[in-house]
Amino acid sequence: MTYPTKKEVDIAGLSVFQTILADNVCRKGKFATRTSLAEINGKKVVYKTAITKDAQPFLKQVVENERKNVDYLKPRFDVLCGTLEVNRIKYKYLPYQSLTAKIAGYLRRGDYHSANELFQDYVNRLHSLPKVLTVPEEFFTNIAKGDNYSKSEIDCLSRGLLDLTPDNILVDGVRWIVLDNEWSFDFPAPTVFVLFRAVRIGAIMLQSDIRRATSPSNPAYCLFARRLNKYYVPTAWQAHLDASQISLREMLRWEKGFQRYVTGSIPNTIGRIARQQRIRDNFSSGELADGASFLGKLAQVVKSVPGARKVLGFFKQGSVWLDE
Repeated sequence: MTYPTKKEVDIAGLSVFQTILADNVCRKGKFATRTSLAEINGKKVVYKTAITKDAQPFLKQVVENERKNVDYLKPRFDVLCGTLEVNRIKYKYLPYQSLTAKIAGYLRRGDYHSANELFQDYVNRLHSLPKVLTVPEEFFTNIAKGDNYSKSEIDCLSRGLLDLTPDNILVDGVRWIVLDNEWSFDFPAPTVFVLFRAVRIGAIMLQSDIRRATSPSNPAYCLFARRLNKYYVPTAWQAHLDASQISLREMLRWEKGFQRYVTGSIPNTIGRIARQQRIRDNFSSGELADGASFLGKLAQVVKSVPGARKVLGFFKQGSVWLDE
């Protein structure tokens, strides 16, 4: 199915236009939700709806996560909080850009300094959150699904907000608002894993822009690959992963465990860590042309990435949804 899709429905005599932004039918039944944008008499509102009866308790958990995350994330982030209405959550719509879209805008204008500074601001805010040095056994057991994990202590977010990535952050001036709190957990999760997810999703979504902004003063590093596609990231972003003692391959295994937790299987779109992790300071015109098609390929890759799929609909529009 192509997103977004729009249709007109009649509810209690009102003309309601509804745009489906994401249908998460590939998830386990207990996590299956639909996100839609409704326009009722000219006023926009966003709904997250349970597709199955089994997913209704999940919606309640999402609302609870939002409330818990308010105190945890302040003062560096605000939180999108919705209202539970039987089998759906209602959110107010406001036309703000995501952090991913703002970074993309800078890259397209050739202003890589501002793009990298914005990503650095994100990293600083992430590291400013309450953390704990521990062995995150609940994360390994429940999410990463690994039995050979290290027993070493890891720097962890006290609350495991695995989707606290730029595509789920809206920017209104100095106000950064976190949305989509589905994958928030009461146990600690490795901070570097959240960074890994941010870099990986950014590499996929912004590949064309990253390549065009690559230069001797802003080199790019090949980190990820899928089939014949290679995904580069600015070395300024890659350095944040290098600072960790956790290998990229180990974090990709965690990501596979996370995907299995959400969908019940490991998608064949998840890709791999690049075998030849070389640095580039330019790309040929042919490579840039290939990069321009990455957004189309993204539709197949990102279906399995929690928190990123809905951005496909919003990315070209430059507008997203917020709380009051």
